[in-house]
Amino acid sequence: MHRPARPDFDQYKKELAEVDAKIDTLRKEQDEVKARINRNDPRKGPSADKRGKLLDRLQDIRKEQGSLKKSRGKVFDRHAALTASVSKKTADLKAQQSKLTYKTIDAIDEVLAKHQSQIDSGNLKIVEERRLSDEMAGLRRAKKQVEQTVALQKNIEAELAELAEIDEQIAGTNARALGEEYDRLQSELDSLKASQEEGHQKRGELFSERSRILKELDQAWEFKRRLQDDHRRVNNEYYQWQQQERIRKANEEKQRRVQELREKRLAIAQEQREEAEIPAFEDEINGCDSLIIYLNGIQPSTTGSPGSKSENSTRPSSVASTVRGASSDLHIPAGMLALKKTNDEADYFAGSSSSKSKRRNERKEKRNSPTSEILKLPLAVAERFLELEVDIPTTSASIAATIEKLEARKQYFIDNQAKVTNENKRKAEQKIAKLMSELEVDEKIATAVAE
Repeated sequence: MHRPARPDFDQYKKELAEVDAKIDTLRKEQDEVKARINRNDPRKGPSADKRGKLLDRLQDIRKEQGSLKKSRGKVFDRHAALTASVSKKTADLKAQQSKLTYKTIDAIDEVLAKHQSQIDSGNLKIVEERRLSDEMAGLRRAKKQVEQTVALQKNIEAELAELAEIDEQIAGTNARALGEEYDRLQSELDSLKASQEEGHQKRGELFSERSRILKELDQAWEFKRRLQDDHRRVNNEYYQWQQQERIRKANEEKQRRVQELREKRLAIAQEQREEAEIPAFEDEINGCDSLIIYLNGIQPSTTGSPGSKSENSTRPSSVASTVRGASSDLHIPAGMLALKKTNDEADYFAGSSSSKSKRRNERKEKRNSPTSEILKLPLAVAERFLELEVDIPTTSASIAATIEKLEARKQYFIDNQAKVTNENKRKAEQKIAKLMSELEVDEKIATAVAE
């Protein structure tokens, strides 16, 4: 929306003061003319007194006529009703006759007979017969109207006859004399009014002057109203523009927040989709591999002893030798943290050459120790066993069985990896769909508020 001009309040006040001053001047002129009109009022003076007497006598006559009418009310009421009825019906009759093409029924019958004979002759075309038939239908309707007119005329004549009879009855009273006196006095009153025409002429000039002032006053008032309306309109337009600007900026801010929320949720959806794409049990499988490698590294080499397996029976010799000769950090399964080293764990987490030598010596001692020696594992390794839901080996003799359990657990993870991965994808898509639905609702709400 184009920015409207700011209202000029000072200019508005100036113009308003000017028009108010003009209105005050015209009002003073109006008061002066009104006073002159009152001084030239023909209703005051001798002629006014005579006029008052005539009016009083006319009023008395009307009262006497009223009393007479009251005493013979039904007759006068009937006379008045008949007079009004005759007047109305006469007007209706004239109106109906002015619309009629044919004034008498005989004229219509003559035309109908002529058209009928033409149709009966059989010499006309179909189009002409239809035209004549339509005209005859119109003539029949006109005939009904003429018949109604004739009936109305007869009704008027009957009421006039009755009215004449009532006039004969009223003639025996003084009603006629009162009526004649009333007419005479009314004539005198009219003559008096004629003599007052000169005064009326002067008053007419004053009235013209008053009309001129009123016209200018109306124009001044109209200009003031227009000035106020224009100022109000400009002020409202500017106010509406300010309101719309505030609404527009607020809507833009809402749209920006909605867009940010959309981008944030889309990023969350993308992140959830990417996480769902990661094969299931990948960390568990790596954990199993790490623990198997770790156990193979500490498993005593009791070849041929019952209930145990040699290191070469669980993994290739090259892998075993690599694990034994590797740094102690390689024995920490994936996802585990190296905790503060204790005396029992120093051989696992130490990085110096002396600790490595110490660990090798301890392993040699463990290999030469009885198979029922208690096995002490680092805390991180034990926690990893708990995470994989595999029993922690407590003795060196249980390492081989634990490795078999880890292999079985790993195979379980591998067998169910595709199924769980698909299930994770499905759940992720459900979460994403819910997220998108919430986003759509938020966008609709923002759009509705903006509108």
